[in-house]
Amino acid sequence: MQIADNGKGIPDEDKPHIFEMFYTANNEITDSKRSLGLGLALCKSIINAHGGKIMVYDNEPKGAIFDFTVPAEEVEIHE
Repeated sequence: MQIADNGKGIPDEDKPHIFEMFYTANNEITDSKRSLGLGLALCKSIINAHGGKIMVYDNEPKGAIFDFTVPAEEVEIHE
């Protein structure tokens, strides 16, 4: 699955860190609030817990694309 935007994008030097807890790429205030740097770290934790992966790419001409996978498998229900 992919989620894309056409915002300012993510600088290459920040990409290795954006999934770390409390990492904020800049100190800009967005939507009248300052980021805590938890959103992408939580996304990565949830996706990893389910055996998936999350990656970020540039969205040309501007913005970012977040690509993630979560394996699907059949679940047995024991009643």
